[in-house]
Amino acid sequence: MSDASVERTLGQILGELKGIDDRLKRADDSRAVVHRRLDEVSNRLSHLEGETETTKHKVDQMQSVTDDVVKLRSQAQGAGTLGRWLIRVGIGVVTLAGWIVGFYTYWTGRPPP
Repeated sequence: MSDASVERTLGQILGELKGIDDRLKRADDSRAVVHRRLDEVSNRLSHLEGETETTKHKVDQMQSVTDDVVKLRSQAQGAGTLGRWLIRVGIGVVTLAGWIVGFYTYWTGRPPP
C-alpha cells in the first residue's frame, strides 16, 4: 500500500469517527431534552395531584352540607304533614265537642256545667 492510500483510509476512518461522535452528541442532547420535558411533566402532575386533593376535600365538605340540607328538608316536610294532621284532628275534636255540648243541652234543657 502506498502512503496516499493509507492516508486516505485514515482520513475516511477519522471522518467516520467524527460522524459517530457528532451523532452521539446529538443523541445526548436529545435525551437531555426528553429528560427535561419528563421532569416538567412530573412537576405538573404533582401540582395537579395537590389541586385534585384540595378539590376532593372541598367536594366532601359540600356533600356533608348537602346531606344536612336534604335531612332538614325531609324533617320540615314531615313536620308540615304532622301539622296538617294535627289541625285536622283538632278540627274534628272541636266539632265533636260542639256536637256533644249540643246534645247535652238538647237532652237536659240547660247548658253544660
